[in-house]
Amino acid sequence: FGTRQTVAKNVFWLSFGQIGTRLLRASVIIYAARALGAAEYGVFSYVLGLAAFFTIFSDIGINTILTKEAAMNPEKSRQIFATSFRIKIILLVFTALLIIFVAPYFSKIEAAKPLLYFAAMLTIFDGIREFAIAFFRAKEKMELEALVTTVTNVAITLFGFAILYFAPTARSLAITYGLSAGTGTILGIFILRKEFGSMNSAFRRELLAPILRLAWPIAITSLVGIFMLNMDVIMLGALRTAEDVGFYSAGQKIIQLLYTLSSVLAVSLYPVLAKFVGQKNNGKTKELMEKGITASLLLAIPIVIGGVILSGEIIKFLYGESYLAAIPALRVLFFTVLLIFPGYHLTNYIMAHDKQKKAVPIILIGSLGNVIFNVLLIPLYGTVGAAIATLGALLLINGLSWRLAKKTNNFFILPHLKKIVSASALMGLFSLTLHWLGVHVLLNVALSATLYFVTLHFLKENSISEIKAVFKI
Repeated sequence: FGTRQTVAKNVFWLSFGQIGTRLLRASVIIYAARALGAAEYGVFSYVLGLAAFFTIFSDIGINTILTKEAAMNPEKSRQIFATSFRIKIILLVFTALLIIFVAPYFSKIEAAKPLLYFAAMLTIFDGIREFAIAFFRAKEKMELEALVTTVTNVAITLFGFAILYFAPTARSLAITYGLSAGTGTILGIFILRKEFGSMNSAFRRELLAPILRLAWPIAITSLVGIFMLNMDVIMLGALRTAEDVGFYSAGQKIIQLLYTLSSVLAVSLYPVLAKFVGQKNNGKTKELMEKGITASLLLAIPIVIGGVILSGEIIKFLYGESYLAAIPALRVLFFTVLLIFPGYHLTNYIMAHDKQKKAVPIILIGSLGNVIFNVLLIPLYGTVGAAIATLGALLLINGLSWRLAKKTNNFFILPHLKKIVSASALMGLFSLTLHWLGVHVLLNVALSATLYFVTLHFLKENSISEIKAVFKI
């Protein structure tokens, strides 16, 4: 495969596994929010958020190192796999114990505490499955990742709908969520049965120190994802009510699903980016970075404009009238898309150049800022305050990361955005007009998106030409 075809293949399989089946999984979450009500759904979301916060101890960058090192050293991939998994399983057991015995002290929502046992089980299943997926990526077997992800999300969806029909409680949903997640994990273990079967013989003690040395900067860097996605929910649970958590989580789920769009592109580009960096080809590295961020902003800018305009209609369509209080926070959260979409590429760019250590202070500043902003804003503004806190922290992190990335190997984005901004502005006016005319939100989105991409086509936007070249449209 050439570079374009390799990226296209990766995007196809990752899109199928990450976006397609997550939309399916999102359907059960939306149904759960309706069936459980804001307070009970808030308990479920709080449990997942609290458990996810403790997962900072479950990986410490091991998955990323497995992908990178196994790809670079295919002849040693089985030894790297076995040694990395030895570290991984110790971390997972330690994290599960933290969730069971320490997490209850962080919660003032009593109904959440009994569910933490099932959250610990979910953490172990997810950790092993993600480890298997990291190895698939090293071997460029994105189709296997898509298969495992699809089976997991289909199981959660089917069993989730069934259990909610017969027993619509946060407890029953948490149990089902944990057990269903195990289906994908079992499949991943079965596919890699030779690697798992040779765990003892392939283990190499001398690889432990190098793996840990490479992993720790990534471990600290990954804190940003944990803090951005879960700190707001945890602090809302501590400073407000379960109902507030439910309203905030309803909007957050929508935004997190959108984040997947850029994540897929960034993951697909990373192997090629790392190859160019390894070849010391600064020209191609710069060009790929500019194309990646431009493509992400091509999606992000119209999503933010349309999302802010249609937030109310989106909430009413997905969750119903009882979730109208979620609208103000969702409007603020839509602006995070402008930061998260290019942020994935900035992180990969820094890692590809082995600048992880320089990113550590940036992550610490952003994480501390997020906590401070939440403490100041949640008591005053509730869910909107939590959303503003996330936005503020992301501005800190992205601004500093952008500066570091440009100092590493300079690139330019603004010259590539003129046509995208013009098309987005036209789309926004069109979407606002349809909204005023009372057009249904789904039809509005479809018509507005069509107008946007048709406009880009007539403006001869380079990113559209790139897509056509890849798929020979």
